[in-house]
Amino acid sequence: MSDFDEVMRTRRSVGKVRGDAIDRSTVLELIELATRAPNHHLNEPWRFVVVQGDGRRRLGEAHAAAFLRTHPDASTEALAREAARFMRAPVVIVAIVEPAADDPVTRREDRDAVAAAVENLLLGAHARGLGAMWRTGTMADEPELLDALGVVAPQAVVAFIYLGHPAVDPPVRSRKPVAEVIHWFE
Repeated sequence: MSDFDEVMRTRRSVGKVRGDAIDRSTVLELIELATRAPNHHLNEPWRFVVVQGDGRRRLGEAHAAAFLRTHPDASTEALAREAARFMRAPVVIVAIVEPAADDPVTRREDRDAVAAAVENLLLGAHARGLGAMWRTGTMADEPELLDALGVVAPQAVVAFIYLGHPAVDPPVRSRKPVAEVIHWFE
């Protein structure tokens, strides 16, 4: 088995990371790996926003404003919890798709390319001993968050990648046997 196979087989989502900084050069390396993803017509439909330091607090405030808009009776504690969401990791990389055309097929292919870029980034982080988790949820569509990030339609958030040094070893989760997910069409 190659080292690459081992990286792919052992990569897991790491939800608990320490707060110590990650070198800017490492973040740049990971984003460079992301941009090696396959993309139709070589149009490179991705953009990345690296959120760190005080930017995490400011982005959290935008999310808390969106949460308050959709939950007007939210408690102070709930708002504080939502505002702190981006403080869970020292770096959050936001992967954004910039569709190259209005054509629905190209738009789908562009989003798929950004998803492939995210996977490259996750594998690169794991290979460097870092923990990472891909998150989306309703945050990816909140106007307050999109505005804070400078995302304008038809652009869209594909992933919030929380990145840090693992605080714990995440459990190994089994996958279905390959025989259960494959059909030979011969």
